[in-house]
Amino acid sequence: MLPALSYTSLEEFEDDYIEALVEEAADVASEHVWWNQPFSLSADKRNPNLLSGLTKLMHRYIEDSTGEARKVEYRDDVLMGAVDTLTLFEMLAFLSKEHEFTWQVFIPIEPRPKPVGRIIEGEIEPKLFELIMPEIDALEITEKELNDTKLHQTLRETHFPQR
Repeated sequence: MLPALSYTSLEEFEDDYIEALVEEAADVASEHVWWNQPFSLSADKRNPNLLSGLTKLMHRYIEDSTGEARKVEYRDDVLMGAVDTLTLFEMLAFLSKEHEFTWQVFIPIEPRPKPVGRIIEGEIEPKLFELIMPEIDALEITEKELNDTKLHQTLRETHFPQR
């Protein structure tokens, strides 16, 4: 499972349109309870006419209130990371379709991010789903578990009782 994904628009936008899309993304992202980090957009640092963002999907370790790091159950982390990945793809697809543009999705690695697929005017390339399917299959995570919001809430409460 991927610890994070980044994404950049391939089309350029005017400043006021960038601002409107950033706000729209924040509204859309607020509709989901994120496992690690929410979907968010900003003007790209290298080209401010592009939109970009990065979403951390997994935790691996969580620091408790005493500052002690504890390991997150791997299956829980993968399940919740997959839920967020699918939600992220849906949100990127929504904006892409609504505003008729393309996203390039990357794995954020050094020295430069690795492109792994695109979302073109709302259509998600199938190879993006292939990023998460091997781990989902290996851990025998079911579609029911991916869609079970009560289970997701229980896992959040288990791993983040202070929230």
